[in-house]
Amino acid sequence: MEGKFRLFQNNTIVILGAGIIGCTTARLLLEKGFKVTLVAKHVPGDDDIWYASNWAGAIWHAGDSKNDKHRYMRAVSFRRFMNDYQSDKECGVCLVNVKEYFEKAPESMADLLGRKINPNFRSMSRDQFEKSGFEYGCQYDTLVIEPPRYLRFMKKKIEELGGLFIKKEIFSVDEIYDMFPDSTVFVNASGIGPKYIKGLEDSKCYPNRGQNVLVITDTSTAFLRSGEEYTYIIPRPLQGVVVCGGVNQGDVDSSNIDMSIAKDEIRRAHKLAPEAISESPDVAGYVVGIRPAREGGFRLEKEAFEDDKFILHAYGFNGSGYALSYGAAHYISIMVEELERRFCVS
Repeated sequence: MEGKFRLFQNNTIVILGAGIIGCTTARLLLEKGFKVTLVAKHVPGDDDIWYASNWAGAIWHAGDSKNDKHRYMRAVSFRRFMNDYQSDKECGVCLVNVKEYFEKAPESMADLLGRKINPNFRSMSRDQFEKSGFEYGCQYDTLVIEPPRYLRFMKKKIEELGGLFIKKEIFSVDEIYDMFPDSTVFVNASGIGPKYIKGLEDSKCYPNRGQNVLVITDTSTAFLRSGEEYTYIIPRPLQGVVVCGGVNQGDVDSSNIDMSIAKDEIRRAHKLAPEAISESPDVAGYVVGIRPAREGGFRLEKEAFEDDKFILHAYGFNGSGYALSYGAAHYISIMVEELERRFCVS
């Protein structure tokens, strides 16, 4: 068993996927002293629509918590993004004020994680939201991430820590095993990959198309609407634009811009915040990205295979990749350390 432990210590942990989940996982493991190599079809700097992390709205908002684990993962992510914001103002993380409106009030104020996390959180007075048909509204400071810039920042961080990137499309898990015959720990952060990669098959995975409008405006406030007419207006302070969106098209993977959707997004954004988005705004462009969705939610767990190989799954985060990223990486790092302990003491 001494040989197995030495093998675990000295050989690389392989991460399949280099989106925000793969990159945050790599960074945390490298910070803990593990060797890491990321293998992915798309890496920071790519602009393919299937590289979902490059196109995300990427805002941390107060009202998006489903359970205790989900809340903790989001809290971990907020802490890490805040650290990056405070240490490097050019990393792509920005602090903005947000106004969030709810079509239906939260069942409990305890459901609003932002009350415990976000600076300057306050509930709006009823006259600020009831006249627009909402049941609740709140205002707070939060973090937004400019994906291309932050992904480049992460790539640099990972490489400075000794991590490696291999740009390669993988069609079966055996390819990874053959590339790294001495490795024992593999992280499946392949996004929608399990829908297509042999040996990782997961029929619950599906593409979820998103489309956004980039609008030139001087607003620095984010606006969010939760409910049936989900809408967001997210500033990109380092670019001088805002992202207007709020579309989920399950099992759709077209890269073509649907102008009817674009017009509706502008209509909804103007309805939500006419002070920020005019009826006929100055449009800078359009964005399409394919989110890695999964029926029943993301998968975050360990799976054992023969020959003492383990796959740690972290995929299917849909549109919550950034908000949950460092939390997912935290749990993966715990799994890795548990395996390290197992090899050490057995």
